[in-house]
Order: sequence, then structure tokens, then C-alpha cells
Amino acid sequence: MDGDSDNDDDFGDEGPTAEELALIRQLSPQDAEAADALVLGHCSGQWQKVAMVVGAALDEFDARFPGLPYICMQVRMLELQGQGRLEIRGDVMAMRQSEVRLPVPGAGGF
Repeated sequence: MDGDSDNDDDFGDEGPTAEELALIRQLSPQDAEAADALVLGHCSGQWQKVAMVVGAALDEFDARFPGLPYICMQVRMLELQGQGRLEIRGDVMAMRQSEVRLPVPGAGGF
């Protein structure tokens, strides 16, 4: 192979591992809310790729939550969707193929 494999396209397409889930579940309610605020702070009313939101928030996330995997942001996105605070198109674990936005009153979303 020439090194230009499609493996790069699979980056981030898998859900969290059991170890990552265990770390994420250890978040206090206050830390979960702080992670939510961080994610929401990088979202807008326009659809954006999940990869763009995660990438934009990553340095701040790493500084605030050292040792916590970045996939926590995607897990929190699912929680935010369930709370009606975020809209998702696609599978957030497939960061490059999915999009998020803040709810837009009167918009169809899906």
C-alpha cells in the first residue's frame, strides 16, 4: 500500500471503549455541566460537523479535564440532544459525517 489508506476516514467512528465510559461516568454533575457548557459554547444555530466542534473545544477540554478522553464531548452531545439543548444529524461517533447545532425555534431539525 502507498500509505494513503482509508483508515484515516474511520477516525473517531467507533463509540467509547469500556475504559473510556468508566472515566466519563466518574464525572460529577458539576463537571458534566461544565463539559456541556464547553460543547454548547462552540455550537451555533448553523449545522457544523461534530469534528469541527470537538476540534475547536479540544484544547480547553484537555486543560479543564486532563486525562478524560475527548469522546466525552460526543457522549455529552447525546445527553444534550436528549435534553433538547442540541440537535444532531447523523451518528456523533462518526465525527466527520455528523453535524450538530443549537435548537432553532420553528426549524425542522431533521
